[in-house]
Amino acid sequence: MYGWRIAMFGLGVLVGAIGATALSSRPSRLKDGAATVLSHGMAVKRKAQTVVETARENIEDLVAEADQKLAERQAAPVQE
Repeated sequence: MYGWRIAMFGLGVLVGAIGATALSSRPSRLKDGAATVLSHGMAVKRKAQTVVETARENIEDLVAEADQKLAERQAAPVQE
């Protein structure tokens, strides 16, 4: 099992090296395509970060409002 992992790692390194060589030696199409795919990936990442940040802010607002309501309930006199 351990030998299989080493073989897969070696294969991954080999494929990565071949890909890096192909990208650096081919001037236009392959490099432009890779740059386009990478730019789309970066755009998706930025949109996801915006969505996560907005959700985080909304949750913080909700927690602050809940804390305020709890404080109001605790400060109100107990009705019997």
